Amino acid sequence: MPTQDDYGQGIDLISLTDAPDMAKAIADLAAGVIPRSMLRFASSSERGATLTGPEAGMVTYLEDVKRLDVYDGSKWQAIVSATLPWANVSLASGYKAWEGGTVGPRVRREGSIVYLEGRLQRTSGADIAASDGVTLGTVPTAYRPVGHYAEGFVTLTNSGANTPVGRIEIWHTDGTIRYWSDKATSFVGFSSWWFIN
Repeated sequence: MPTQDDYGQGIDLISLTDAPDMAKAIADLAAGVIPRSMLRFASSSERGATLTGPEAGMVTYLEDVKRLDVYDGSKWQAIVSATLPWANVSLASGYKAWEGGTVGPRVRREGSIVYLEGRLQRTSGADIAASDGVTLGTVPTAYRPVGHYAEGFVTLTNSGANTPVGRIEIWHTDGTIRYWSDKATSFVGFSSWWFIN
């Protein structure tokens, strides 16, 4: 009859009185230890497909966003998020870094906070037209506000005295950067921060 581990974790261990069955002993040990270990997955999608019935207390590491999560019995909660270096924002076709700036649009992450900086302009030099959610670019996966529908902020533009600002939103689903304003502008500034979760 199997015995329990000495740490109160409910892991079955082969007993000296059990009939020899190495395959069962290894399977029992693995079934007890693996769910209590830190499990590594390429992404939350892979984790969801693999762990169809996670148990409270399970810990995972997601390689794409470099984050430790724990399952609280109803959902995955981030416990540690990595610090990631500056990464360039992928600009949409027709846009480039602002010629009057020192850095192109980029993001940096410290734990669960993401910082965004830089400015962009049209590659043609023409004004960015008044818009209702035009796509300016994409934020890399590890920097997206996954805990929110979209993260929005007011942004600096060069649209004149009547409308000196526009609105930027970062979409959690695909990292799309969208811009709203009722006036044309020669550039759009990225100077903000948001929480990942």
